[in-house]
Amino acid sequence: MDFKKTALILIDLQKGVTSVEVKPHSSGEIIANANKLIKKFRDKGGFIAFVKSSFLDQKDSLEADLKLRAISDVKDGFDDFDDRLDIKEDDYVVIKRGFSGFFGTDLDLELRRHGIENIVFVGISSHIGIDTSARDAYQLNYKIYIIEDAIAAPKQNQHDFVVDEIFPVYGQILKTKDFLNL
Repeated sequence: MDFKKTALILIDLQKGVTSVEVKPHSSGEIIANANKLIKKFRDKGGFIAFVKSSFLDQKDSLEADLKLRAISDVKDGFDDFDDRLDIKEDDYVVIKRGFSGFFGTDLDLELRRHGIENIVFVGISSHIGIDTSARDAYQLNYKIYIIEDAIAAPKQNQHDFVVDEIFPVYGQILKTKDFLNL
């Protein structure tokens, strides 16, 4: 794996999302695996993008985002990154207003400026943020890797369906340890 041509994209690992119960991996497990990947990418000089949902007001929120905000334990600070996440002040942050990290953002532009050809996805939710971002990345001709034990969804069947039926169309599905050993 050429890390100079590879990006780690972390989707919605923010307090308002990580406070909601997810399956089959807990938010704590996802963040622990994400931090292992972050360390590897930092050590190898890979590109890292932290993507989060954030809103100016309720007028720029999708209905599904409003529902998530309603069930989240975190009202103020909904879009603050989870404190357990190894994010640094000068890391690249993408603010999205919808499901995909690409739609309406400069993520593709930054990846191309950095010569990125491969993307590794982690985060929450498997069936929304990861799926739409991976789908867009695939259509933009990136090679996709999805780290199965670093993603999850509110319901097991939501996670299982995209992992079993959708993600194999886009790219390769790996466990954290298998990716780290590539």
